[in-house]
Amino acid sequence: MTENYSFADGVVSFMIALTGVAEAAHLYGVFLHRPLSECAILFGILSALALIALVTVAIWRRRRRRQPGIKGEDGLATRVLLVCVILLAVSQLLYIVMGKGVYRQGDMTVETVGSFLQTNALYQVNPMTGRAYEGGIPSRLKVLCLPTMYASFCSFFHMPPDRLVWCVIPVLTLAACYAAYTCLAGSLFPGDKRRQLCFLFIVALLIWAGNYEAGVDGFQILSSGWRGVTLRNTVLIPYAISLCLRKKYLHALLCILAEVCIVWTLYGLGACLLVILGMMIIQFLWGKRKPGEEDAR
Repeated sequence: MTENYSFADGVVSFMIALTGVAEAAHLYGVFLHRPLSECAILFGILSALALIALVTVAIWRRRRRRQPGIKGEDGLATRVLLVCVILLAVSQLLYIVMGKGVYRQGDMTVETVGSFLQTNALYQVNPMTGRAYEGGIPSRLKVLCLPTMYASFCSFFHMPPDRLVWCVIPVLTLAACYAAYTCLAGSLFPGDKRRQLCFLFIVALLIWAGNYEAGVDGFQILSSGWRGVTLRNTVLIPYAISLCLRKKYLHALLCILAEVCIVWTLYGLGACLLVILGMMIIQFLWGKRKPGEEDAR
């Protein structure tokens, strides 16, 4: 990130970095048959190194010159929009913490994390039967790193799996979601604080409005924020779009890799890739327009 690097970029980048180091620790445990305790230590060391690296890069890349003024920064409308966005975000945070809308149908994340902690091993015991997997598990499932990440957090903070998965992780996902959309707002309306806040206000309203049915993004983030599909739809995809708008395609490739590590089966797999390819094609075609077309508009 050579320019326009913000705190919101750092939040999402750290989430992607955590996914990467969790995948490394997960593969270490699955294919080398190492205990969860070793994977958790490896995950902790790599996470600390990733955080140090991101902070170092952010400090190094920060421009020394004073940033130019932002339009609409001091207006009353801007302040009102900021307060509205904060209130909506806080209300969503409280909704998640209360745990009234947790949607667990067809999900075994808590049981899987619990089996990891009880056996100190990865995918050795079927959480539904308590016995070893007789027919094994699909190879694609072995790649997914979220259960190992969550089990490592439980091990570090001595937290029960249900508390971490159903409360703590969704709160972090909500924060990463707003960070990703903040980056997208800055890419769509560079230098215009009022329009950026207006965009975030609409996003916050749509999150609440989407809480009516399972499968909608708003429902996913408010009721199942620990799932890989939720992280992809509400964090990786909007962040990938913001990166493409800033023409940071190499950084956007990390969104594709993160999706591979967290989404189960071919359902939705490759969505980030399709979004990035679509953005690249649109920008290529837009750049091929004749010089006079822009002025003609």
